[in-house]
Amino acid sequence: MSIDIEVVLFDLGGVLIELRSSPLPPEWLSSGQTFDSIGWFQSETALRFECGELSPDEFARRLQRDLGLEVDNAEIIDQFTRWPIGLFAGARDLLLQLRKSHHLAALTNTNELHWPRLVNEFRLPQYFSQIFASHRMALAKPDLRAFRHVMDALNVAPERVLFFDDNPTNVIAARRLGIRARQACSVEQVKVHLQESGLLAD
Repeated sequence: MSIDIEVVLFDLGGVLIELRSSPLPPEWLSSGQTFDSIGWFQSETALRFECGELSPDEFARRLQRDLGLEVDNAEIIDQFTRWPIGLFAGARDLLLQLRKSHHLAALTNTNELHWPRLVNEFRLPQYFSQIFASHRMALAKPDLRAFRHVMDALNVAPERVLFFDDNPTNVIAARRLGIRARQACSVEQVKVHLQESGLLAD
């Protein structure tokens, strides 16, 4: 497979970047209520924010309403901004190794609160030739248009892209377009898939 692959495309959160267990402190929620990563993926408010349709203040107000939170907008924004922890152990070394011989890009559902941390704190641009961020494209996974936008921008055929994402819904969507998509929820799982694909030595 390695001969055919032109681009290794990464999702970020849950694949290369460690996230806290939930976007907001669990103690803010009512008894029996949850809002973890699964709840985030299913939230219309979250999707609109990640498509750049809502300001941070409007996003916080809507979350406050949706979840019945008894905290103010500033606290919601502050805590949500802290959801990403940092790159998983081993992620930097893997990316630096891969970029010596492969074209690396990222496709991430993100937002204007997390984007500065990804760029300035985690310094992700040093690893990727391009980072496609949902709030800047006004398109979010699993919308097929998001994947098509990336393929067009990179001028690459879908079958020549190896894509990693922790969300199975996004993996299925990518495969619908012919992208060689794999589910991975850690750096170690990424390494296994890369080795199986002949892109990384054992």
